[in-house]
Amino acid sequence: MTRNKNHLLAYFGHHKAASTWINSIIVDVCNNLGWKTSYVSNANMFNHNLKEFATLENVDFLCYTNADFLYVSALENFKGFHVIRDPRDLITSAYFSHLYSHPITKHWPELKEHRRQLKELPKDEGIILEMKFSKRFLEEMYNWNYNMPNILEIKMEYLASNPYKNFLNIFDFLGVLNKNAGFKYYLFQLSNIIINKLNKKYKKYYFIPFQFSMDSIPAERLLGIVFKNEFSILAKGRKIGDENAKSHYRKGVFGDWKNHFKQEHIEFFKDNYNEVLLKLGYESDPKWWGNLDRH
Repeated sequence: MTRNKNHLLAYFGHHKAASTWINSIIVDVCNNLGWKTSYVSNANMFNHNLKEFATLENVDFLCYTNADFLYVSALENFKGFHVIRDPRDLITSAYFSHLYSHPITKHWPELKEHRRQLKELPKDEGIILEMKFSKRFLEEMYNWNYNMPNILEIKMEYLASNPYKNFLNIFDFLGVLNKNAGFKYYLFQLSNIIINKLNKKYKKYYFIPFQFSMDSIPAERLLGIVFKNEFSILAKGRKIGDENAKSHYRKGVFGDWKNHFKQEHIEFFKDNYNEVLLKLGYESDPKWWGNLDRH
């Protein structure tokens, strides 16, 4: 079952910018409404043709992490949102993730060798290596077109500071927020519960759900989905700020780079990525490092 759509919905994210959390919320929404979602993180996954992939797969909601605007620019008739993160926090998060928790998959075999190298280096040298390894992720944020009227731009830090309000705003922007939850949605949910129970009981699959598509998510249901995906739940009871370096949900705070960057890291970062930081609006002073409180 797919929604009655006149345009594609899309989320565009970047590596270590809360993409797993955001994708989980989107998948829950789509599962609730019977929409088809597809997750891609590498151009090889869509054969370097995002437009053709979305069409052939009949996607309702596309989740594209490690988003490269080169491929996004070929899309037509879509509405989406784009999430970025402070590049310094991205590097810090990537260092711990690549050292311990990020899965090594066939779509990213380079990570295996990178992890081996990180394990052999002291932390300070490892962070420098991470800055080199993660260059393409910072470049993808830098090369993005931030003036697309059909894409809502949002910083991860702002999104996570008030996820309930911001996800309501996101789905409202996408045009799929139902502010007046109606009988149709609950009938849809009830029918699927009953049919699933009957199928399980009789071990047959003759029962077909009511054939109508949902075009929007009730605001109350969306808030429940966001609650279900809170940090403390995903981190198995840890609160924001309680660190587990080996967990995918390591710490959940912003500005953590200040706890890990030493002068050598600041020097390397400003020499290589200062323009990224300034373009993304995380600093306005080109010599931001002179204002740091290192205590």
